[in-house]
Amino acid sequence: MSRTHTYKAFGLNIRSEFEIPEFLSSEGDSDVEIMLDKVPEKLKEITKQGVRYQATRNEFLLTVDQIAKFYVSNGNKITVELLKDQADKEVRLFLLGSAMGALFVQRGLLPVHGSTIKLNDKATIFTGLSGVGKSTIAAHFVQQGFLALADDISVVNEELQVVPGFPSLKIWDDVLQKLRVNNELLNQIRPNIKKFQLPITEQYFTEPLPLGNIVILNTKNSPGFEFEELTGIKKFNAIKSNTYRYRFVHGLEKQQDHFQLLNKLLPKIKVFRVTRPQAPLTLEEFGAYILNKLKQHG
Repeated sequence: MSRTHTYKAFGLNIRSEFEIPEFLSSEGDSDVEIMLDKVPEKLKEITKQGVRYQATRNEFLLTVDQIAKFYVSNGNKITVELLKDQADKEVRLFLLGSAMGALFVQRGLLPVHGSTIKLNDKATIFTGLSGVGKSTIAAHFVQQGFLALADDISVVNEELQVVPGFPSLKIWDDVLQKLRVNNELLNQIRPNIKKFQLPITEQYFTEPLPLGNIVILNTKNSPGFEFEELTGIKKFNAIKSNTYRYRFVHGLEKQQDHFQLLNKLLPKIKVFRVTRPQAPLTLEEFGAYILNKLKQHG
């Protein structure tokens, strides 16, 4: 029998049949099993499907050509059928992204597409469209001495806490240059994509934190920063829109769970939209602006 590996990530004990070096090692009974095996060719009674995925209640099937197929079931099991020789970093990229995102939805959790920093003993999630700078601003704050909890997917549990993900940030090469970080010793997330895993072991916070703020990053083609607090339906829609892979929620028939968790969360947190110039961007100035505004509205 092959050796299994046990990890702690996103508040879950995860047992895997292959190594996931991004995660922290742990022990104890598992909440989630990750195994290598054949997956179904097609789901029955499909609720929603896209080019690469099919979803139905408690089942999710993702196919990534020439890499792997992922079958996520019942919120506690991910089966991986490899389409290449080994479970390498490309396989893990999709495992830790869409596959885990579907698992969180199955478990009734709220995955937000963003990076989380510890500010004033609470969690602040930076979210927004892809490429807007979520990981970039998180990396800047880490360099300023703040601690990070998660990158790309920030998971909010039923206690309205952000649970720690794993200790690294995915950063584009041009941002690493701005941060004065040499990429030579960093792992590139995929061939031909100039994005790297930046370890943050010493700046990683390992305990769940109550969610305090969600900051939605936005860009514009004019100078100066803009800051707005969102309330009412704007607040609700902003979190809904920035739920990680929100289309999975309908496919997995978890709309009610998602709605109830959002309604429970809304009175407890503040949601802001911060708009910055498209370019040029000085991280020091932008970071100081955000901290000052959050302090004013705290």
